[in-house]
Amino acid sequence: MSLDKNEVTELFYQVSRLMEKNIKSRRKNVNPLSGQYRCLFILDKVQNISQKRLAAILQIRSTSLSELLSKLEKKNYIVRTPSNEDKRTYFISLTNSGHEEVKRVRKIMLKEHDELTKALSDEETEQFFKILTKIKDYYVEMENEMNEQCE
Repeated sequence: MSLDKNEVTELFYQVSRLMEKNIKSRRKNVNPLSGQYRCLFILDKVQNISQKRLAAILQIRSTSLSELLSKLEKKNYIVRTPSNEDKRTYFISLTNSGHEEVKRVRKIMLKEHDELTKALSDEETEQFFKILTKIKDYYVEMENEMNEQCE
């Protein structure tokens, strides 16, 4: 059977849109890829980190991070503690509410991940994984080549 690559690509985009629509309807304003949730996930892993180091990990300016942290502070997800050695330095950590929010969102994400391959057999899931890995590797290689050309 000979497939038209345009049909395959269009089908991929259709599935992506359907997944996104389905996921959005259940998330109720939760976007695990947003800056706030990325920040919460990092804090959940590291427990306590300087504001400067967190900005570097998130690859955002310190002013943008301050804004993001203010929003998380208002939601009672984080606490900022001044350093004993340098009063200009603040350490960020999750509150109990922050830990609970991370758990809640991870549970939603795990359900979504399970649903992604629910219609596939174990063998099909393995094939899908190999295909996605191949596509990802291709784009990573392209990105690396573009970065090398820019240097």
